[in-house]
Formats: sequence, C-alpha cells, structure tokens
Amino acid sequence: MTTRTILRRRLPAALLLTLLALVGFGALSADGAAAARYTVAQCGWHVGHDAGWFDTSAGKFVRSSYCQTPPSADGFDGVHLTSETRGSARTVGGTRFARWRWQAPPGTGIVTVHGHRWQILRDNFQHRIGSVAASGGFTPFAEFKTTDTVRRDFNRAFSPHAAAIESRLLCARPDDKVCDASGRSLAGVRALTITLDDSSRPTSSISGDLTGPGWLRGTRSLSFSDRDAGSGLRYAQTSIDGAIRGHTELACSKALIAGQWRATRMQPCPVAAGGTHSIPTAVLSDGTHRLRHCGVDFAGNSGCTADRVIKVDNNPPAAPENLAVTGGDQWRRDNGFDLTWTDPGQGSGAPIVAHRYRVTGPGGFESGPVLHYRTGSTGGVMAPGAGEYRVHVWLLDAAGNENQAATASVTLRFDDLPPSGYFTEPTFGHPEVLRVPVADAHSGPRTGVIAYRRQNGGSWRNLPTSTDNPEKVRELVARFPGDDVEPGSYEFRAWIVDRAGNQSLVTTRANGSAMILRAPRRTATELSAGMSGPVSRSGPAGGPALRIPYGRTALVKGRLADSGGGALASQPVRITETPALGARAGVSVTTVTTGEDGHFSFDLRRGTSRRVSVEFRGGERYSGSSVGPLELEVAGSVRFRARPRRLKTGQRVRLRGRVRSGWARRPDRGSLVAIQYFEKAAGRWRPVLVTRADRGGRFRAGYRFRYITGRARIRLRAVLLDSQYFPYASGHSKPVLVRVRG
Repeated sequence: MTTRTILRRRLPAALLLTLLALVGFGALSADGAAAARYTVAQCGWHVGHDAGWFDTSAGKFVRSSYCQTPPSADGFDGVHLTSETRGSARTVGGTRFARWRWQAPPGTGIVTVHGHRWQILRDNFQHRIGSVAASGGFTPFAEFKTTDTVRRDFNRAFSPHAAAIESRLLCARPDDKVCDASGRSLAGVRALTITLDDSSRPTSSISGDLTGPGWLRGTRSLSFSDRDAGSGLRYAQTSIDGAIRGHTELACSKALIAGQWRATRMQPCPVAAGGTHSIPTAVLSDGTHRLRHCGVDFAGNSGCTADRVIKVDNNPPAAPENLAVTGGDQWRRDNGFDLTWTDPGQGSGAPIVAHRYRVTGPGGFESGPVLHYRTGSTGGVMAPGAGEYRVHVWLLDAAGNENQAATASVTLRFDDLPPSGYFTEPTFGHPEVLRVPVADAHSGPRTGVIAYRRQNGGSWRNLPTSTDNPEKVRELVARFPGDDVEPGSYEFRAWIVDRAGNQSLVTTRANGSAMILRAPRRTATELSAGMSGPVSRSGPAGGPALRIPYGRTALVKGRLADSGGGALASQPVRITETPALGARAGVSVTTVTTGEDGHFSFDLRRGTSRRVSVEFRGGERYSGSSVGPLELEVAGSVRFRARPRRLKTGQRVRLRGRVRSGWARRPDRGSLVAIQYFEKAAGRWRPVLVTRADRGGRFRAGYRFRYITGRARIRLRAVLLDSQYFPYASGHSKPVLVRVRG
C-alpha cells in the first residue's frame, strides 16, 4: 500500500490540511512570528535516513534499516527502521530501551513530525514516539501497548520546538523488574516528514577586486566566505542593484518529492562555503551601483553583507574636442609642441584622468603610443625631424577605458633646416638681371633680398628684390645697376628666409664659384671641348672621358664663343695636362689660339693616363670660362706566353710575361696581374689566378690542369689590374691557346 493511499484512508481531510499547513515551507511558528522552515524526508521515497540508534540494555536489542529501494521499485516497498529484541535474549530489564533518534541541528528546532508506525509487543513492551526537549527530557506523544502491524500514520506539532524526535521500543516495567524477551517484540517507523524551524541566519564576508574603491570595468571577481549554524548553506548569491549577477548552488542532500525539494538529512547543506563569482560589469550602466552578497540556507534564511557602493564604467571616452596646437599650426623652427583640447563630458561615468598620443608622418613613421597622466593639455610633443606630421590624441578614464579609434588629430609643422639657393649666370641679353633660384624641402621659402658691394670691402647695399610668386616663392630677382656704379669688381649675396624663420646667405653660383661681376659687365663666354683618338675596346669612347691603347696619341679640340653663340677668334686657350700618380712627366701647360670660327685643337703626346683641363681666362671684354678636367685613360700593355702549349691532364703549364712601363715609374711592390681563361659557353673571361709582377715588370706563375677529360682548347690571357700607384688603366695581353688532352 502506498503512502498516498494510507494518507487518504487513515487521516480525515481536516487533519490532513492541518498537517500540510504545519509542514509547509515558511509557515508561522507558535508565537506568531514568521519563521523559516524546511522539511526533511526520511526512509521512503527512495531516500535514506539520518537517524542515530542506541541500545540502553547492553545488547538485548538489535536494529534493522532498509530505506532506499531501487529506482525502478516502489519507494515504500519493504522500507523500515525497526528496533527489536534480540532472538538470543531471554529478558530485558525494566526501563531499558532501544531507540532511533532524529536530532535537530544547532540553531534549529523540530516543528512537526509525520510518519508511519507499527509494532509487535509482548510482555509489557511498549512502542513510544516522542520529542526530546532542549534540556534533554523525553516526552512521548504516542504510546502503543498492543501489537498493530498495519502501517499507520502518526503526526505531531511541537510548541516549544523539539530538539529531537525518538522512536523507542521500551520495557515498560520498573528497573527492578524484567520483560520477557523470548518472544519477538518490535517497534518500526518509516516515511517520516520532519519540519524544522531554522531561526539562525547565515553570515557572509566578501573581498576581491569587485569590492575595491576605484572604478571598475570588464569582468571582476568577488571572493566570498559564508557560514551557517542551522540547515546549512544552499546558495551563495551576489546581487547588484537587487539583481542576482553571481549564483552558486552548493551540494546539499535533497530530493524532489511531489514537486518540492526536501532535505534528506537533518542538516542537509554545508555550514561553511567559500568561492569566487566572476561578475561581468559590462552589463551594468556606467555609474554607481549597490553591491550585496548573501548566503541562503536550506530553510530560506538569508544573511547578507552590508550594501557596498561600486563604480562601474565600461565605455571609453569620446574623442577630445577642439584639439589645437598652442600658438597655431604654422611652420616653426623650434621642436616641441604643446597641445590643448576640451575633455568630453562623462556623465555618470568615470572621470578622464589620462591621454595617449601617437605621432605619424612620411615614410610610414609612427612614434608608438605615449601616455601622460593629465587632461586637457599635453606638452613636449616632438617631431622626429623636419617635416609635416600628424599627432593623434585619445583619452583614458579612471576605469582604464580607452578607444584608439576615438581620436582627434592636428598637424605639426617643424622645419629647422635653412633654405638653399644659388646665383644663375646672367643671360647674354640681360647681363644686369640677377636671378637666385631658391628651394626649401619643408616649409618653403617666404622672402629674400639680394645685396652687393665692392669686392675689396665696404657696406652691403640691398637691391629692390622681387619674387616670382608671393604664395610659393621659387626665385628671387633683382637688377644690378652695373652702368651706374664705379668700374670694378662687385660681389653679391642673397639673404633667404623660409616660412619657419630659418635663414641662409647665398654667395655662390651653382658650380660653387663666388658670385662676382665686373662693372661695366664683361661679355660671358662659352667654352666647349672634348677628346678624340683611337678607342680602346675596354673603355670610354670620347667626350669628357676617353680610353686609348698603350703608346697612342689623342686630340683635344673645341670652340670658344660668347654667350650668344658668336665665335671668338684669336683668343688664347690654356690646355693643362696633369699626369696620373706614378708618371715620370710633370704637369704641362700649353696655350693654343682660336681660329676664325672660334675652333681650336691640340695633339696630346704619347704617355700615361692624365687629366686635361681647358681654360679661357677672359679679359676686359670677356669673362673667363673653362672645361674639365677631361679624363684620358691609357690602357696598360702586357706581354704574355705559356709553355708548353700542348700538355696532358695533370701536367703543369708555365706562365710568363711582362708589364710594360714606358713613361712611368714602376711601383715598389710591382703590379697585380690576373690570369684568365675564356669560357666559351658563357662568352666571358673567367679568373684562373692572380700574381704580382716584380719591380722589373716580370711575372711568373704555374697552373696544373687536373680535371680535363678528352681534348680541350683553352685560351689564356694576362690582365693588368688597376692600381692607384701605376698610371695606366687596366689592359690585357693577346690570348694564348693551350691544348690539353685527358
């Protein structure tokens, strides 16, 4: 028969309703005050028991328990908790008993009990069910003196609360009498539903970075430590603004019976618990919130910490407003920029406490982020060099939020390099016009002035100077009043200022010569010259540079004209030959005269490599001009032979030769000579070895052919290598053919 059937058959409806009210979770206590209660299920519903058994007769009783049936079986099939006389015992002394006891945990008291009982009783044995007061006295509320094997209900409410419940099998005679135990006596209970009042509340303490005083962001941890003296801790809960954000359910002994969780032990849950809750603050709005942690016991009592105020901000500040360079964003020549801006409003969020900035610029330059703990301004922002850069600023709040995408940027313009310029040669038609092309790599030229004075000294006089374009200056222009000043030589300078304030003085032409003019002006001249001759196959073929074979001559020729292209006849032109280091000859100067058409020519004698300069020195009517130096390279000469010319693989060929040194001094250590062979497949000469000639120019070497199979025709030659101490360019001998048979 099931418990539900027994309840329907054995209890009147009114009594059943009363019982359910008494055992309900959160029912009123006897004194009318609200109390937290919980229900314990024992020995039935597939649930075990949490009772202690004790025998006062020194072994005259035995116990038996079977409470947890298999899940597939009926929850009450054969279930029992019994005390009975031992089969071997003949008698049991008076007042002696065995009992099952359910003890209320500290801080709790038993409010009601309901269960099934039955008994087999002989010779003054009794089955008594009662309560134990806090002082320790046992008071039965049910006494059974006759055998009744039907599982019948019993229930009781207690006021004041009971400290324990006992089911006793008792020899109900005075202690100087005995009860006959030869026949079996038994007292049994099962299907107990015990309701307890839990008046103690848990205590809680918390720590961790969620409890810190500063601003919080992201996921934060809270460490908790909860304790309880009654039913034990079932939940640890962390709430913010009343909403649970962290929840831990502890391991409790419980079972779901008829849709209600019931304890399966008198103290079902642990009395102490600790752990950590990770709270994502991103789900909270920015600003202050109230933090609370509670421990909740199985009866529903909660013990909470005092509310703590926490400050949360998970949103980075917006970009700075009104970002500007102190003093303006124009070009400047002093590095180090100060910036100011207005911090955006944060509302209820964390205040702005710091900023970062990054400088970017040409060529992919990036400074990396720089952090400063100040707001509204920053100082000492440096440009890595002259140029135009961008500085990007973003903000950080007290919670550590930042967003590099929320930036404001301004331009830094730094230029500490002076402008440059040079005087151009006056044109033939306008010799009095002075022009100075100017340039500046960064800020650009802003203004300038051209001045002049006598070459032998005196004060400078500024000329009225104009620019080609006021917005983007590229040239300074002035007119020299050469016909209005005293005859003589005058020197000129240009003072140039760029937009950053850098200044420079220019006193030379593009070729580096001083800007000096004569008054009245001399006609400018144009001199052209070049070389020609038998061309060496290994060098330049003419013009400003020419390479000729050893022992050959070359020709210098050119033309002298005025700046308008008109021929200047019967004018002296100086030709200067400067031999290379190591030549026997010294510097020679020869003067030739131009012909009717302004042309001239001069034969360069045989000799070493040299530099040739051509110059017209000018005079009262004409300005001077020059060409050069022109480079004349003379290829070195090498004689070379190999013996034997026919040999086998493994034999050694002897290589000899001599470097010719006419018109030159031989170097003390001799010249370097490379022996090369011709690689037919690549069409190129490849190195074999390098040797050094003696002071007489002779060299010797040997080479053994080791890896040739079959027959090979090998072309060899000797090559003179370039040297700064020998005044000939690289040259080579005629090839020599060697036949090798493997």
